[in-house]
Amino acid sequence: MLWIGKLVRCEEAVIRLRGQFGKHKEANLFLVIALCAGIAMACINPPFHECDGGIHYLRAMDIAYGNLMRPVAGIPSAKEGMLRVPENVGDIKYQFIEPGSGEGRKYIDYLKSVKFSGKSKEEQHGGTYVSLFYYPQALGFFVGRCLELSIYSSVLLSRICNLIVFLALSYAAIRFTPVMKNMLAVTALLPQTIYQAASDSPDAVLNGLCFLFFALCLNYAYQESRTLGWKDTWKLGIVLGTIFLCKYVYVLLGLLVFLIPQSRFGTKKAYWKAFGIALIPLFIIGSIGLVNVIFSVDLGQASAQTQNVTQLGYLMEHPAFVLKVLKATFIMKFNDYMLWLNTLGSMNYLLGPLIFIVPMFAVFAGCLDYNELCGKIRFRDKLLCSCTFALVCSGIVLALYIGDNKANAVGGLVVQGVQGRYFIPAIPVFFMAVCQKGVGNKSKYFTEKTVGGMGVFLIFAIRTLYNCCF
Repeated sequence: MLWIGKLVRCEEAVIRLRGQFGKHKEANLFLVIALCAGIAMACINPPFHECDGGIHYLRAMDIAYGNLMRPVAGIPSAKEGMLRVPENVGDIKYQFIEPGSGEGRKYIDYLKSVKFSGKSKEEQHGGTYVSLFYYPQALGFFVGRCLELSIYSSVLLSRICNLIVFLALSYAAIRFTPVMKNMLAVTALLPQTIYQAASDSPDAVLNGLCFLFFALCLNYAYQESRTLGWKDTWKLGIVLGTIFLCKYVYVLLGLLVFLIPQSRFGTKKAYWKAFGIALIPLFIIGSIGLVNVIFSVDLGQASAQTQNVTQLGYLMEHPAFVLKVLKATFIMKFNDYMLWLNTLGSMNYLLGPLIFIVPMFAVFAGCLDYNELCGKIRFRDKLLCSCTFALVCSGIVLALYIGDNKANAVGGLVVQGVQGRYFIPAIPVFFMAVCQKGVGNKSKYFTEKTVGGMGVFLIFAIRTLYNCCF
């Protein structure tokens, strides 16, 4: 009889666990699928093969040597433009893997046989960056150096640390948002999103923070029943300020705070007071980022800076030309953006039919992702989200147009250098703008089908990545 009692208690525990899992099933399913897919991609993808992979690894190594204060200009721990890296970093035989060549296995085996030197040196590298977005990767490299792991093992550890931070931020976002949970999970499970999260790219943390900011705004706008205060808006200010430090153009997502009605704060005075206080961390963090940019310009960057001013000056002299540039760029480059959104590696690992299937599946999920709280979404909210989405996309294009003087000549009509992955943080905003109240969703197990479908696509993406590399 004793074993019967144990069996009953075990069954009760399973039921409770199932109830807890189902309570936040969108977030929990996302976590399980993203963790498995992310680890698989981190292991399969050859080191240094993501977009701009080389410079991301060097910056993460620099942080691993203790340079934790990159947002502050002129700090004594490191010279601006100099990165501290392992002494033998230049001896590593970098090999660009052609898709289908089968060279990935040999390259990974080679990296398993060598280690980073215990000594370090400084190397000159142009450009500025903020150390905060390399902390997870740097932790992996630091642990790898302490344990004297191989280069491959150190890279893998840094990728997994980056993946964990992305998963934590995205999991919190999916749990916090009262609406568009499935759509947010779909965006966070895009093959390109997981690929970035399982690399050393700072976009992993950036995407997670953008998802979290979006979710907090929706939570305050449609779910919270209590009166909001400055502590709530303070969170928004910190998250948005941190986003600004990585890539300033995404600060335009801050327009989503206007989704939150004044009535949630009790009085109009309390509303403006709360957001006034929320601007403090945004102002402080933003000032640090601007100071870093201003004081980091050296003589080697003078010609590039002059070119940037010329490009910006041209647009200021011809303001109507901005609209022509945006129109021509989106017309001529839209197909490329959609293609690159499902292209991994250094834009050389194509995912075949997923180029068409994933966008169609996302639209299908976005149209049906409806619950009772969606009834609170007003027309003005959709209009605000539409404007925010348009401004973010335009800002991304214009930022590359002004900032990348090598790819974009002064007065060029079509902007070069923009990649589809840059638009990932804005995808949930788009689906928020086009959601429809009249579309009912009576499908059983909708979340399981939606998130599970993304899991199937990720399996295909992992298989494709494996075939490309091995």
